[in-house]
Amino acid sequence: MAKKIIGAALFIFVIFLFCYFRLKPLYFQTVGYTYDQGRDFLKAAEIIRDRNITFIGPTTGIQGLFHGAWYYYLLVIPYLLFNGSPIGYYYFNFILHLFSLFILMFFIKKWFGSLISLLIGAIIASSPYFIFTSLFVGNNIFVLPLLVLFIICNYYIFNAARTVKKTIWFWAGLLVALIFEFEVAFGLFLLPSYILILLLNKNTRKNLSVNKGLLPYMAGLIIPFVPRILFEIKNNFMQSKVLVSFFFKPKIFNPRTFNEIILDRVNLFWGYFKGIFSDQLVFSVFLFTLVICLLVVLSKLNKSKDRTLGFFSLSVLLLFVLSLFYKDNFWGNYYEGIQYLFLVMSGNILYVGLKKVNMLSLLIAALLIIVLVNSANSVVKDWSKKPERKLLGNQLAIVDYISDKFGDKDREYCVKVYTPPVIPYTYRYLFLHKNISKKIPQPKEDWVKDKCWFIIENDDYKERRLQWLDSNIPKDAKVIEKKTFLDVDVALYEITKQE
Repeated sequence: MAKKIIGAALFIFVIFLFCYFRLKPLYFQTVGYTYDQGRDFLKAAEIIRDRNITFIGPTTGIQGLFHGAWYYYLLVIPYLLFNGSPIGYYYFNFILHLFSLFILMFFIKKWFGSLISLLIGAIIASSPYFIFTSLFVGNNIFVLPLLVLFIICNYYIFNAARTVKKTIWFWAGLLVALIFEFEVAFGLFLLPSYILILLLNKNTRKNLSVNKGLLPYMAGLIIPFVPRILFEIKNNFMQSKVLVSFFFKPKIFNPRTFNEIILDRVNLFWGYFKGIFSDQLVFSVFLFTLVICLLVVLSKLNKSKDRTLGFFSLSVLLLFVLSLFYKDNFWGNYYEGIQYLFLVMSGNILYVGLKKVNMLSLLIAALLIIVLVNSANSVVKDWSKKPERKLLGNQLAIVDYISDKFGDKDREYCVKVYTPPVIPYTYRYLFLHKNISKKIPQPKEDWVKDKCWFIIENDDYKERRLQWLDSNIPKDAKVIEKKTFLDVDVALYEITKQE
């Protein structure tokens, strides 16, 4: 009974940590809001307001190749739930990641026990990487909840002694295809590596062929690609041609030797793993514990019947090996969420080691205490700090400052925006939300009665900013009102008439 009470108390504390580190920035609106978010939120609004259903998503790093439309379809949900509120998209993302934590901890408890479940949950709750991904909205970020489900699905596929249910095969195909659609780069490497693992494993190969798992798997695999296929048919298979050209005639912007590529990938994967942990102490103790358990696992490898550890390990290995064939810059977000694979694989190693040497439970328990105490200390230090109103909060304050001056629905006013990279999607969406929530008219880009508001953000590229100002502000225009919001200047200009 006492163990259950302690376990429940620790679980509640882990959830508290998860919520605290994320809800505080959400409450003060100190979350990143950039060109990409403005563009994507506008697209979600367009789907609802204009009944314009798109079949393709945001751009990728390859010109002419796009992520899937499912990201835009997903954004429609918070748009409707929060009436288009910009911060609503971030709360929606937080809720998804919170549910992901619940689901992952539940299944890890079933697989590896309460102690390892609490440890993995505590690490995720306080991890800088997982905090960031819970607070940032982007197509690649939504790969993380999908990866949690993908991991769970494949645990049961590879742990099955005999037949795998057809519904699980359907979900396996669906999830790997959705990961592809939300982050094409990840999908391009995950899909072939996953298929190869399925074919190499005798049991999964049998399940796919003899036990007719192939049909539901293929059905799940095809469904997420339907919007992309429709787009391709409509546009003469434009992306297919780009993809084929990318493989056979790649344009390499930063060529490297094979040794440089290997070193780069080793550093990248090491960064994935190390970046999970909140500080050096937690990382060092976790690594020490993991190495001890790994040595135990390797020493008794022949007696181990754990099938899933092989799947997790081979998945990471193949993702690493396949990445070596990509000779250009390999950005970290290409494998967004691979940290979940590292954590579950680590949990599997801890579990197998614990089964072989029961005394290791003391070491794992000590590690859990260190993570929780360290996290609690961070909460205490941060508790009384009030964040400065910046990022999204600052941009909302700017829009409030301008739009609140125009309560008359028939009032016309001009707003011009300079923000790197010049296309002002960010403020377009914020003014749109003002129109949705307060019925305040959206601004025009042409001068109204010789007046226009200018929102001028800072830019490290000073010459570009100066050129824009010279071409958009007439020489006979004078500033009649000005206010600075952190590093953003907001000014009302009026063209003075020559007498």
